Amino acid sequence: MFYVEQKPSNHIKIGKIGENVACRFLKQKGYEILERNFKRKWGEIDIICSKKESILNLLCSTWNRGIRNVPRGTNDNKLVFVEVKTLKNTNFLTPEDNLTTNKQRKLIRTCQLYISEKGINPDIEWQIDAILVELDTNKRKAKVKHLKSAIY
Repeated sequence: MFYVEQKPSNHIKIGKIGENVACRFLKQKGYEILERNFKRKWGEIDIICSKKESILNLLCSTWNRGIRNVPRGTNDNKLVFVEVKTLKNTNFLTPEDNLTTNKQRKLIRTCQLYISEKGINPDIEWQIDAILVELDTNKRKAKVKHLKSAIY
């Protein structure tokens, strides 16, 4: 029996382009990419990253709430799971149309499994964002929309 290498289909290529665009976008916004394409039998997480708020932002927010004794070195490290939806040159659908209820349930389950498998403190703050990428292949441009806490 011979193994015949199959070329990725067009929608897989478009999806990879969208994920690469999303990673560049997240890095520019200060996110650290931890892992990509975490797959399990029932689902996949496209991008796993973390976001740290600067100590200045934390001090300002705690000062405004009347909390003055913030331990030095405190930082807010949040785990962010990102679902990337990419569409190419279309006027009929939007990337949001592909975030079905079933897909959302699978994502939540896969995120919970990721936290468990990696031995991450289950009390860590985490969220699922969506990055929607619309590719214009004629102009070689992408329009990116970041929906924070899009799935809960």
